[in-house]
Amino acid sequence: MVVKSATKKKLMDLGIAEEYSHKLADDRKWDDVKILTSGQIAQICGIDSGSAQEIHRVMETSTKPSRAAAQAEKTIVRRRAVSRRRKKKSLPLQDYDPDAKMKQILRDVDTDDEIYQQLRELSIGMNINLTPRMIGDLVDGVRARGIKKLTKPKARKVIESTWSALSSARADPHEAVGITTAQSIGEPGTQMTMRTFHYAGVATVNVTQGLPRVIEIVDARKVPKTPTMLIYLEELDSKGKPLNTNEKAVLKIAAGVEMTTTLDIAKIDVEITQRHISLHLIVSNLRRKGMTGAEVRDKLSRALRLHIQADNEDRPKVLKIIPGVTKEEDLASLANDPPTYTALLQLEDKIKKLRLKGLPDVVRANVQGPSRETGEYYISTIGSNLAKVSEFAGVDRSRTYTNNITEINGYLGIEAARQAIINEMSDTLEGAGLEVDIRHLLTVSDVMTSEGAVRAIGRHGVSGTKHSILARSAFEVTVTHLLQAGVIGERDELRGVTENIIVGQPVALGTGSVDLFYIPENV
Repeated sequence: MVVKSATKKKLMDLGIAEEYSHKLADDRKWDDVKILTSGQIAQICGIDSGSAQEIHRVMETSTKPSRAAAQAEKTIVRRRAVSRRRKKKSLPLQDYDPDAKMKQILRDVDTDDEIYQQLRELSIGMNINLTPRMIGDLVDGVRARGIKKLTKPKARKVIESTWSALSSARADPHEAVGITTAQSIGEPGTQMTMRTFHYAGVATVNVTQGLPRVIEIVDARKVPKTPTMLIYLEELDSKGKPLNTNEKAVLKIAAGVEMTTTLDIAKIDVEITQRHISLHLIVSNLRRKGMTGAEVRDKLSRALRLHIQADNEDRPKVLKIIPGVTKEEDLASLANDPPTYTALLQLEDKIKKLRLKGLPDVVRANVQGPSRETGEYYISTIGSNLAKVSEFAGVDRSRTYTNNITEINGYLGIEAARQAIINEMSDTLEGAGLEVDIRHLLTVSDVMTSEGAVRAIGRHGVSGTKHSILARSAFEVTVTHLLQAGVIGERDELRGVTENIIVGQPVALGTGSVDLFYIPENV
C-alpha cells in the first residue's frame, strides 16, 4: 500500500493528527477519503466512535461550506460584477484536420519517395511495425550511401537488420532504466559544464542555453530566465485574404502583441520649476506601433485619471500632465495650491511604467522570414504570454510555442507540458553538440509529470515525495524524515535502489530481481 502524500497533507491542513492522516491516506485519494463514514474511519484508524465522528465532521465541514460563508461569497460576486474587469474570453475550438496534422508531424519525412514506399509496404508485409520516421531515417541512410534503388532482397535485408537492432535496443524486464537515464544525462552534463567555462565571454544569442537551461527544466522553474515564444499565423485572415505571407499584416499583429510603454513612443521631460511633466511624442515610433497621439492621450487620461493638456486636439505632439489636476477647472486653483515635488516624481515613475498597448510580459516581438519553402512569416518574442497571444485573431494556436513549461501546463495541460520538457531538453542538448537517447529524456519527463503536475527533481518535488523513508532521508534533511517516520510508525519496504544500497543488500533489479535455487536430485 502506498500513502498518498497530497491526501495526507490535505488532512493535516484540516487539523487532523498526523498519525490518523497517514492511515487514512494509505492508498486513498481525497475523493475516496471524504466519502468515508465515521464507522469506517474508526476501523481504519483504530479509534473510538466519538473521535471518528469528530474527524468525519471536520472533513464534512471542509466539503460543505456554511450558509454564512455562502452568503459572503455571493456578496463578493455581486461586487465583482460592478467592477470594470474584462470578461474572460472562451475561444472556439479549432477544427481538427487529421491529414493536415499528420502532414505537419511528418514534415521532415518524404513519404512520396520511391524507397520509402518500398520499405513501408515490405514492413507491412513482413508484419514488422516501423514508424514513418524510422522508415524516413532508413531512406536518408540509403540515399547517403549513393544508392538510388533497392532490390527486393536488399530491402528485406534492411528491414530485418532494422528489426534486429530495434529488438536488441529494447529495455529488458527489471532493467534499472532510472540509473541508466541518470548516467546517460549526467555524463554529457559534465561535458556541458566544461564547455560552458571554455566558451565564457563569447558573444552569443541572449537565450539561456546549455547547463543553466537543463537546470531550469529539471528544477521546474515557474518562469525561465529568458522566456521566448514563436508565434505562427494562419494562412488566411477572417476576410479570406493571405495573412502569414503578408508582411504588413504580420507586422501589425507583432505591434499589437509587443508591450508598448510611454518610453517607447515619447520623450519625457520633467519641469521641476513649473511642476508638470511634458511628453514629446515620437511620430515615427507611433506610426510603427500603429498608434495616434489622440489615442495615447486618451489612454493616459483613463489610466492616470488626470487631465491631459495637448498642443493640438486632433493631432497632438506634446502632452502636458500636472499632478492632482483631474479636470480642466482645477487649473484655476493651481497657483494657490501647486503640486509637491514628491507627487511630481511619483507621477513620473508611474508614467514610465505605464503599459499603453500590447501584452504584459512580451517585451519584444520581431517578425522573422519569409521561409524559403512557403514564403511564410512568423513572430519571435522576448517574453511569453501564451494564453493572451492565443486570443489574437489570426494566430495559429496549434503551432504557436513557448519555452515556458509552466505556461504550457496551465493553458494546454499536463500532456503538452510533458512533450515540452522532452522538446526543450532535446534542443538544449543538441545545441551543445551532445547526443542523448530520446528514451532517457522520456523517462525524465514521465517522472516529472506522472502525478498530474510538473514537479521538480529535488526535495520539493520528486525526491522529497518518494515513498521510501531511507530514499527521502538520503537526499536532504535526513533527521527530519527519520523522526517523522518514527513518530507515525511508517514502514519502508526496501523496493528501490537507494534504500537497498544503504542497508547493504542486493537491489531488486536486473540480476537481483530473481532468486536462483538448486535442488539436487535424490540418488
